[in-house]
Amino acid sequence: MPRSRCSASLKRTRLRRPEPAMRIVHFTSHLNIGGVSRHVLALAFAMRRRGHHVTLVSGGGELVKSLQGTGIEHWHAPLHTSVEFSPQVWRAAFHLAARLAQQPADILHAHTRVGQLVAHRLSRRLKIPYVATWHGFFRPNPGRWLWPCTGRLTIAVSEPVRQHLETAFRVPAGRIRLIPNGVDVEHFAQPPEPSSLEAARARWSLPTGCPVVGSMGRLASGGVKGFDILLAAVQRLKADLPSVQVLIVGEGPRREFLEQETTRLQLRECVHFAGAVEDVRVPLALMDVFAFPVRWQEGFGLALIEAMAAGKPAVASRTGAAPSIIENDSTGRLVPVEDVQALAGALRQLLQDPATAQRLGRAGQQRVRQAFSLERMADQVEAVYRELVPAA
Repeated sequence: MPRSRCSASLKRTRLRRPEPAMRIVHFTSHLNIGGVSRHVLALAFAMRRRGHHVTLVSGGGELVKSLQGTGIEHWHAPLHTSVEFSPQVWRAAFHLAARLAQQPADILHAHTRVGQLVAHRLSRRLKIPYVATWHGFFRPNPGRWLWPCTGRLTIAVSEPVRQHLETAFRVPAGRIRLIPNGVDVEHFAQPPEPSSLEAARARWSLPTGCPVVGSMGRLASGGVKGFDILLAAVQRLKADLPSVQVLIVGEGPRREFLEQETTRLQLRECVHFAGAVEDVRVPLALMDVFAFPVRWQEGFGLALIEAMAAGKPAVASRTGAAPSIIENDSTGRLVPVEDVQALAGALRQLLQDPATAQRLGRAGQQRVRQAFSLERMADQVEAVYRELVPAA
């Protein structure tokens, strides 16, 4: 570019009027440890760093304390319910309407079903535009047909979710924005303090000097995360790697069943349940290989990109969003769904071949940095807000 054109361009950049800050209110059922809560908090922090005024509305939880000193407000509302017909949902909308009348917002952003219902009512009453993010797949039911609550614009976190919105809920394609989840790669790439790792090893009775296969996710009813598939694969692994250890991070109603499975498969000495963990970098740092053995479509799989951002070689089921995240044998490994033998073989190969594991770990981390960064996600979400809140 000639010098005169370059100087003019820089001058235009300096004189460009910055877009005004927005007042954003996020709605989620709770702020307990889990994938949706981590997503909402990361997005809220990113928007706050950009100068926007951010408020979170939830039923509370362990992660509320992480908002202290951030400039992000938290409004408690009785949203920690999965019953969309619950009277408390309507009471929450009534009380929040009064609060928003005193502290107006420019945009409402709902992340869970009850949050969508409340945001919808507030949007109609106060004429505030709202956005709904769909983090997964849902069965159509009478409540969803009566009150779709998909927002003026709807964010799908993956291509399968986008298709689900179009086919199952008939959301017009023009109202859907595809925005994959993102994570702060530099945060996950930074290892925790050695003292934290030592304390975690002791707390979870994880021996040193042994190969560790890990996985993370809610231990939900129905077994969508496939932790039982991982246990069956590890049973096969032990013939070649008798010292292998398994670290499962997460909590939920399926934990009792999984503990019974470890006993049935004679794996009690090598399987360790960490429960819910606030800083997931700690268990990730103790893993040699990350397994994501989901048995059917997940909306996205935030834990998968968190593990890849931490530089861990990942083995995932070929379903849902995983094939759009991992390129097989390039940025990780993909195996057929519910194929215990294939999962065991992929884990064995990576545990026995550190060079390949390191190569896939580095490539996976770069993949997340390029395609699934927090800043990229925040740019795209902010653009959605701007569609509904034009610059003054």
